[in-house]
Amino acid sequence: MEMKRTLLNLSIASVLLFVSISSLTFATSLYTSSTNPQFKNILGTYKPSRVGDYVTVVVYESPRISTSSQVNTLTNAFINAINTGTKLVGLDLSKYLPSSGSSTDKRDNKSQANAVLELTAVVKEVDQQGKLFLEGRKQIKVGNDLREIIITGWVHPDAIKPGNIVNSTDLINAQIWENGKIVFQDDPQESSWLGLLLSAIANLFKF
Repeated sequence: MEMKRTLLNLSIASVLLFVSISSLTFATSLYTSSTNPQFKNILGTYKPSRVGDYVTVVVYESPRISTSSQVNTLTNAFINAINTGTKLVGLDLSKYLPSSGSSTDKRDNKSQANAVLELTAVVKEVDQQGKLFLEGRKQIKVGNDLREIIITGWVHPDAIKPGNIVNSTDLINAQIWENGKIVFQDDPQESSWLGLLLSAIANLFKF
């Protein structure tokens, strides 16, 4: 009788050990080996990966804008684009900046600690590589009028930080729309100018 009880206990212990090892192996395999972000989100912190998911786009102070005069100039250029229906292209903004600025530092604002603007964006599309197409809406004040602008752009999932934060400079092929017209468009072959422009016009959102 004692022998049977011992064998039964050993059998139960073996089964429990097998189930535990199998569960850990299966979970680890799903999380670390799968290329499907849905599986990776089972055990890890959830990251947006589907249409309808939300992220927060954060705009930081740009090191390329050092004076209030530059802020005013960029803001006026943006307002003029809205009022006249013209379109600002990324490199167009370079004429409003000091000529000594390096073309390699357009993304340096990722290192700045001071956030000047946040907006919620929704995932509208996911391409075959897993990049997410984001759309965010925000009201600005132009004179006495409130205008809604739409900000769009693609982001790689690896650029999404903890808390589902996306730096504005990580948006690819970014655009700003107002009243059905594009008022700003990044150069496809250039680093993002969106963060620089948004940091300059951040005061338009504070009303």
